[in-house]
Amino acid sequence: MKRGLHVLDPAETPDQEWGDRVAALQKAMAAQGVDVAFVYADVSRSDDLAYLTNLCLYWNEGVLAIPAEGPVTFLTKLSLRVQNWMKASSKVTEFSGGKNFADLVAKYLLGKKNGTLGLVDAALWPADVADEIVAAVPGWQVKRLDGLVREQRLIPSAAETELLRAAGRILDDAAAKATVAGSTAGSRVETVERALRGGGFLDLYPISLSTSDGVTSFGVTGQYRMNWVYSSRVLGAGDGWPGALKDALAAAIAAAKAGARIGSLAEAAAPALAKLPDGAKAEVRWVNQADLSTSGEFRAQDPAAVLAEGEAGAVSVEVAFADGGNAAVAETVRVTEGEPEHLTGAQR
Repeated sequence: MKRGLHVLDPAETPDQEWGDRVAALQKAMAAQGVDVAFVYADVSRSDDLAYLTNLCLYWNEGVLAIPAEGPVTFLTKLSLRVQNWMKASSKVTEFSGGKNFADLVAKYLLGKKNGTLGLVDAALWPADVADEIVAAVPGWQVKRLDGLVREQRLIPSAAETELLRAAGRILDDAAAKATVAGSTAGSRVETVERALRGGGFLDLYPISLSTSDGVTSFGVTGQYRMNWVYSSRVLGAGDGWPGALKDALAAAIAAAKAGARIGSLAEAAAPALAKLPDGAKAEVRWVNQADLSTSGEFRAQDPAAVLAEGEAGAVSVEVAFADGGNAAVAETVRVTEGEPEHLTGAQR
């Protein structure tokens, strides 16, 4: 549930950058022959909308309309009272409110020459919303697009990188306080909720995992401003298999260099993972920070994909033991040509 501090600060993200983000999308639209693009958002999938406008959807849903040229318009079922707050906290100047998307889209396109309408990241849209809009635009060609906005978000700008660094520091400090000796499952969640919400995080997903031999791992995925970080650590001294797990994570992180294949992270971690108990199944993952809101579940891991300079994401090692227990360690890093920059984590 998004309920943290919502900030629009030109000292953090310059006004020019907001315009550049929309302009880059319009350029990508032109390359695909799209006259108007729609970006869908609801409370659980609003990162593309936030990236383009700084709008934060706490509830309900909406569609951002982006013409080939000119300002964007947010089509929403939200009331005028909420729209006024959104105007004050975002870069959107044009809003259109109504009871359903069919009427909103028809009104938005009224007077525009028929052309091609693109649904950005169409595979992730609710089917009924997409069908409703398609039915409302006779005469228009509808094109289902890939993740054009996500592609822009894969390598953070300099301003976003600074926000990720700030997020990493806050999350690392909160996780350290939450996992002191004697902490309980409840106190760990309470501690990170207080520290991260108070520190400016919008969204949090804390998780505890346990094993039959009494080892707990505690992780937090969090959204700071519009960027995401993830850290998970094993509690306690770390002798035995927990030590091997930490060694595996360190090896995987060290391999996360510009130009490296994602599959090479698992290869680097393999010697340490061989020391896990018999029957344990381990998975080494890389999730770009742009996909952390869903823990990467909407994007299949591609071992052949290559990491890029400046890319930021979470390296994680997740283990399922034969007796049903689970454990996970993870840190968020920024990819460079040399040693990765640790954004979270006690290992930095």
